[in-house]
Amino acid sequence: MSKRQLKSQASSSRAASGAFGSGFGAGSASAFGATSSPLSYVAEPPDLSSISDPNVVVAFKNLSKRDSTTKAKALEDLQTYVSSLRESVEEAILEAWIKIYPRTSIDSSRRVRQLAHVVHGQISGSAGKRIAKYMPKAVGAWLCGLYDNDRSVVKSTQESFQQVFSTPEKLQNIRRAYQQPILEYCRDAIDNESTQTLSDERTVSPDDAETKYNRVIASCISVIGSLFTDLKPEDFTKHQTDYNTVLSDENLWIFAVYRDASVRRSTHRFLRSCLAKQQEALENNLDAISKSYLANGLNSDQTGSSYDYVEAMVMLTTAYPTVWTDHYTSKKSVSQRLRQFLKRGSQGGPREFWDGVAKMFQKLPKSVLPTTGVDAIELLSAMQVGIIRKDEPRPNLGAAYSAYLDVVTLLSSTLPEADQCKLLNELVLPIIPQYLRPDPDQTQWTIPGTHGSTTVAKAMVLGMMPSVLETEWPKYAGLFIEDIKTSSPEQSKDFDKSQTALIHQAVRFSIAQTQAIRNGASRSLQQVFSKASASIITEALSVLKARNGKPYGAAGVVAEMLRLYEILELTNTELREHLDTFIQQDLSKLFLSPSCAQLADILYSFKDSPVFENAWRATLGAVLDATDSSAKFTYLENLLASPKIPQSFELASLDLKLQDHIQQQVQLALEGNSDWSFSARILQPPARALSAASTDEILASMTQALSITGRAPYALQGVNQILKHNPTLLRSFVTTSRGSELIRNLLFLAESPDDHVAQEASNLNTSIHAILTQDANGSAPKQSMFEVIQNGLKDASSTSVSVETLVDLAKKMWETEASKSSSGDTINNLFPDGSAWKVALAPFLEVTPKSSLAITNSLAGAVYLIKPTSSKAAFSKSLSRDSNGYSVAFRTALYVTQLIKECDIFNSLSLEQQAEILELLALTLQLANDNLALAGSNNLWSEYTPEIETDILLFMSDAQAILAEQLRRDSTRWAGNAEESDLSSLELAIQTLRNNSKGTSPAAYYSARAHSTLVSELVEIHGWNSKKTSEMQATYKDLRRSQDVLVTAGFLAGYKSPLSSTKFTTRMCGEYVADLTGLDIEQHPEKGLRQLVLLNLILHGQEDAGEDIAKQRVIFFVKHVIPWLQDDAVTLPVKAEVCRTLAILLPVISDIFGSHWVDVLDCLTQSWSKTDQLDGNESGMDSPIPYIHASLKLYAVLRTLTQGEDPNDDLCDAWKAAEEEVAKGLINLLKHSQHFPDEFHQPLKIVNELLARQVSKVPLQHLEESEELFPLLYVESEPVQQTAFDLLHKQIPAAQEQISVDAALEKRTARLPEELLSLILEAPTMTSLADANFDRSMPLPLRGYLLSWLLVFDHLQHASYKVKTDYIEHIKEGEYLAGLLDFMFDFLGHARGKPVDVSKFDVTTYSPDLEPPEKDTQWLLTHLYYLCLKHIPSLAKSWWIDCKSRQKVIAVESWTEKFISPHVISAALTSVSEWAAAQDTSNESEVLQVRVSQRAREVTAAYEVDEQTMMIMIRLPGTYPLGQASVEGVNRVAVDEKKWQSWVRTTQGVITFSNGDLPDGLRAWRRNVVGALKGQTECAICYSIISGDKQLPSKKCSTCKNLFHSSCLFKWFKTSNASSCPLCRNAFNYG
Repeated sequence: MSKRQLKSQASSSRAASGAFGSGFGAGSASAFGATSSPLSYVAEPPDLSSISDPNVVVAFKNLSKRDSTTKAKALEDLQTYVSSLRESVEEAILEAWIKIYPRTSIDSSRRVRQLAHVVHGQISGSAGKRIAKYMPKAVGAWLCGLYDNDRSVVKSTQESFQQVFSTPEKLQNIRRAYQQPILEYCRDAIDNESTQTLSDERTVSPDDAETKYNRVIASCISVIGSLFTDLKPEDFTKHQTDYNTVLSDENLWIFAVYRDASVRRSTHRFLRSCLAKQQEALENNLDAISKSYLANGLNSDQTGSSYDYVEAMVMLTTAYPTVWTDHYTSKKSVSQRLRQFLKRGSQGGPREFWDGVAKMFQKLPKSVLPTTGVDAIELLSAMQVGIIRKDEPRPNLGAAYSAYLDVVTLLSSTLPEADQCKLLNELVLPIIPQYLRPDPDQTQWTIPGTHGSTTVAKAMVLGMMPSVLETEWPKYAGLFIEDIKTSSPEQSKDFDKSQTALIHQAVRFSIAQTQAIRNGASRSLQQVFSKASASIITEALSVLKARNGKPYGAAGVVAEMLRLYEILELTNTELREHLDTFIQQDLSKLFLSPSCAQLADILYSFKDSPVFENAWRATLGAVLDATDSSAKFTYLENLLASPKIPQSFELASLDLKLQDHIQQQVQLALEGNSDWSFSARILQPPARALSAASTDEILASMTQALSITGRAPYALQGVNQILKHNPTLLRSFVTTSRGSELIRNLLFLAESPDDHVAQEASNLNTSIHAILTQDANGSAPKQSMFEVIQNGLKDASSTSVSVETLVDLAKKMWETEASKSSSGDTINNLFPDGSAWKVALAPFLEVTPKSSLAITNSLAGAVYLIKPTSSKAAFSKSLSRDSNGYSVAFRTALYVTQLIKECDIFNSLSLEQQAEILELLALTLQLANDNLALAGSNNLWSEYTPEIETDILLFMSDAQAILAEQLRRDSTRWAGNAEESDLSSLELAIQTLRNNSKGTSPAAYYSARAHSTLVSELVEIHGWNSKKTSEMQATYKDLRRSQDVLVTAGFLAGYKSPLSSTKFTTRMCGEYVADLTGLDIEQHPEKGLRQLVLLNLILHGQEDAGEDIAKQRVIFFVKHVIPWLQDDAVTLPVKAEVCRTLAILLPVISDIFGSHWVDVLDCLTQSWSKTDQLDGNESGMDSPIPYIHASLKLYAVLRTLTQGEDPNDDLCDAWKAAEEEVAKGLINLLKHSQHFPDEFHQPLKIVNELLARQVSKVPLQHLEESEELFPLLYVESEPVQQTAFDLLHKQIPAAQEQISVDAALEKRTARLPEELLSLILEAPTMTSLADANFDRSMPLPLRGYLLSWLLVFDHLQHASYKVKTDYIEHIKEGEYLAGLLDFMFDFLGHARGKPVDVSKFDVTTYSPDLEPPEKDTQWLLTHLYYLCLKHIPSLAKSWWIDCKSRQKVIAVESWTEKFISPHVISAALTSVSEWAAAQDTSNESEVLQVRVSQRAREVTAAYEVDEQTMMIMIRLPGTYPLGQASVEGVNRVAVDEKKWQSWVRTTQGVITFSNGDLPDGLRAWRRNVVGALKGQTECAICYSIISGDKQLPSKKCSTCKNLFHSSCLFKWFKTSNASSCPLCRNAFNYG
């Protein structure tokens, strides 16, 4: 250790041992057995040698470091270690910790102190009883943690105590048991420690050291005080000597004036604890206490501790008043010290400080109080100085002046009368005029806030003040009158300020008088008040009349004075008459003035006067006769909405003229010509201006305005005002019939497209509903809600509330407690009336179903058997519909479905109600299914959009779920153990539907369908009871005899599953086949159709139903019915059913040879060729759609038979012979499918899809010319459109081969088909697609346009170079590409600068319908752009260069580089590789060596000549082909630089102007190279073609005609010393 270190340590040791060495208690330190301080930073480190865990040793060593972060980390490590122990902590750790804990617990770092107490608690808990022997050393520091100045440290200490000592009693026992160690620890800290001993001055700043010392001293004093507070007197007996020693030391009490506030507070609280528990022990120490608290303390800085100080002084003075007299010793008298204390004020203390001061004065010895007026004035002046100090908190002033007046009362009671008067005049009276009439020069007497009136009233009755005020009060009144007379005129800029000041002054004047009277003012003083008030009122009225009501301050003065009319007993007769005259004659004239509000208050002050009614009517008349203006509304508001209007006031509501005026104003507000400020003010309390009739009329007009689009926002404002200010009006109004309309209109507006209107209406509806649910009775408001629901279901219009809103309302009603308590009535009101629902459903059940629906419904061809009706009610414009086109019937079904779904309410209905709902719901489902399959088939709803379709599908899903739930629950009947009397609601519904299926009406048809659907689902869910089979068969026999064809059809469809398991079906099929075989269709068409329908229901409802029919019978049947297909007299429904039957029966006889195969195919081809449209006549039964569908299905069956393992030879021959005619027929169907869109025509869409599948299988050689297929790309049918595209896509490659040959032979310009170009002539725009919907599919016109472009690129891809060039020129001439690219980049977001991310798409290909419609469109557009850059890059680049939108140009360039160019570059480089590989190697002189680098985007082409290589490189930029390909010469051979650069430029030009074709550029360069070297011979000297300087032989001998290199010839001449030819030796002319 160095000398410097030794010296430093020595000085620190001296500081530790010498500090406070002569301090308090130094001589008695041995009494406590004190040793070296455990808190000093200079301490022997703990013994760590016995600790087993080295990590713990490291942690303890780190606790000795200076850095707080290191200490905190060490404590955290110790905490983790102790908490992980499964056994108790080892003794060595315990000893080391107890030694280091006290010093760590007072660390400057809050975190270190906090963790120290936490770790101590854990270690103590782990040690258990072993900690007891160490407690004397640790308990002091531990308890001090409870009084740390940081709350987190206190909380951690509390938790550590609770961890070891679980109850407060145990902690109390610790204090009792360890009093001596606690006192020793605290005494040692107070006695021996200082800032130098606790902190190392070398590393700790003086401020931090001081803070640490203050915290230690304050906590130690607090701990000693806690012993006095928490222990009982008998607990002190054993250690009383120690306590006496602590209290007898003068230096302890010095901390009462210490510079730190926390130390002072601890000392003051310690003194209070001593006075409470150790009062006798203090008697011997009063001199020291008096010196610290009075001689030094009264003049000390007590900021932050003043309240504790004054509280301690109150207790000390109460217990020992002699500290002020006998024990007080100081150079200055105690009264001087007291004045010094008062001058300091509260020193930032709370308002309770001044209460303590007042208490202290009450306890002071009389000898200390002033005995002369001069001394009293001096003392009070000092107190007043302290009160008005700038640093005195303003909230304290009320309490301060209250204490001040208490002290005045105390002091003045001992003074002579003359001194009292002087004191009051000088130190009390100024408070009153300053309050009444503030003077800027007397602000020291201002009492701010609400305490002023109380303080002034207290001062006015204090001692002799009443007699003083009897003289002074008239003066104050005179000054007030003078202020009224001299107030600023209306023209002055200070007019409002002046008038407002008068009113405020009047308020203070009135309050002061009132409070003084209530505080017991003398009778004579009250008379003075009365006279002063009368004079003020009289003069104010005079000024008001003289200045025509303009000085509203004067009117306000009168109004405020009249508040005291009764209290002041203003019985002056002259004043009374003066006021009556003013009310009757002057007030109405002056009311139309700025004083109207104050005049209204004056008027209502005389509400009990006999002159009031006439005066009020006169005033109202004057206001109503005034010209309409904003001022007039102000007058009316003040008259009708004054807060002084009495409860029983009825004059306004009885005035008819006023009622008419208010209604007119409301009407103007509803029209938007006025705001609601006036009307809202009149409608809200305390205004009682409206009669009941007027209120109802106003609310009714608001209700009506809510249904008018232009007025709805203003009406909402009005309802909002009423709801905000007077909701009781709405509560009573809503119970009426008009009230339910109000709720309905609000519910409708809540669905407004205007978000602001919708939100406001929704909020109002919620508020009204909350108000109604608060109604104690609740029945009337509930009924109003029920009426809204029922009316919403019975009627439908454009203003009808949506079903969702009605359901929400019903749900709220059901969930309320009132609803649950009376659920029977509630349910009846929440559900629609069944009879009304049936009436609403009737028009739709009378509509004859479309015949094409035979394809989609469960009864199939039974639709043909319906007797047509002429009912058009469902299509009538007079039929009620809401804004979505929903009929009442559908709204009701939708409501019931959603209500049952969202509320557990269905089971609360009666059995009959449940059955009725299930029946009607099943019927509505069938109608919805038809209207969804074929838009407008029954017009259950009249709007057909994708959004509406989504809602319908959701309804159908929910309704089916409800029915399925009931089906799952209903299993008793199918188990075979249910009696008739035990029928469930579902069985009742099924029974009703079956009974309603009789006949051939549309309603019977739908009932049969619903019945069959429910029965089939029941069987599917619960299975079939075989015991019921015989009963089922008997039922069918009865039905067949009854001729109820629809009931029979429903039965067959419903019971198809159990029927399939019996041989009964085979017999039925055989009977039907036999009957039909012998039937003359021309004679009995209806019978034949009926039997065919029933036969098909059996055949198509069961697998292999026809297998067991005798083949011979089938053959006869087939031969019998095939002619029906050829007979034009046979109806289409019969033909359709025949095709359906043949589709099942022909496979049965697939091994039978005969002409029937040819006949069937002929029938099909003939019928297809004759078809001229597919939409047909949907009004009757002759729509071709079902027949086309059945015939295509039959054709598909025949195709399957031809592809079997052992096909019938006759069938195969017939098939091959008919292929061409079949192809023509199918194409004919395809052509004629374009006349009707199939988006909302499911049967047609099914036919189109089936047709598309069959056409796709037709051999190409049988297809016609493609020109007739191009228009199909724009049909409104996606299957037809896709089929046409697929056909053309297949035809184009072969067609292009022929076109290329023809163009080459005939040398003519090729042109793209005009039919195709007409399809891309007009490009779509974003505007044209504004209303397009991409939810379900890509809009078909857009799809057709983009598919047409794909066909254009098909032409380009498969064309020869010349034809392709012609096509590109054709596209350029027509300017077709610009429209595509403009739309493309608008749609893809480039125009907005936010292009879509297409990284997930394979842009080089396109497969339809793999992505959602919008993504699919993006993919197709991106693919088309790729094809543009690949096949017509020059045109695409020209568009990009000419684009005028800078943003679009930048976006397209970066987007192309990122997503498209890599693919285009790859394709271009691949084409180069393919071209290079395809070079003709037979002529080696024309072969280029080509190397392609995909990664570097480079092509290197080399040509070898005479072992030397000439080379060029083509580089493609990242934005290729928008960026131009660059050609560079790498190695020049055989030509000069000029020609070489010419070749390079030519190559680049060819690439640029030949549509970016890289092989073209390479071919051009090769032509130049080969052409330049063609015919070149070797040099006769070097025998090389290329010389050393890369030149060709250019010097020719004129004799022998041989060529030589210039350089070679020059060397020859030089070395031979002759200029002769090397070969012929003749002279060489070297020119």
